[in-house]
Amino acid sequence: MGEQTLTLRKAWSVYDRWLADPRVDFYPEPRDADAEFRRVTEPFGARPASKWIGDGWLLASSNDLQSTLVTFDTALYQHARKQGYSVVMPG
Repeated sequence: MGEQTLTLRKAWSVYDRWLADPRVDFYPEPRDADAEFRRVTEPFGARPASKWIGDGWLLASSNDLQSTLVTFDTALYQHARKQGYSVVMPG
């Protein structure tokens, strides 16, 4: 992200603003998240563990919560759409 990267202090400030926003909800981890996480990451099982670990967790969580994942990551967006996940990319 280059020069757009926030300091950790500024990132926490953004997070705090999200928490205060009534349009934003935070949900606990779904009870069966592990099974969904394994299913989501299966297509990448033969590859070295990479960013797909984090991306897989985001997909598994959003799917278990029956929510739409919002991402700026083109690769994640394309993979999620191909797999039938509810995902949008602002733009």
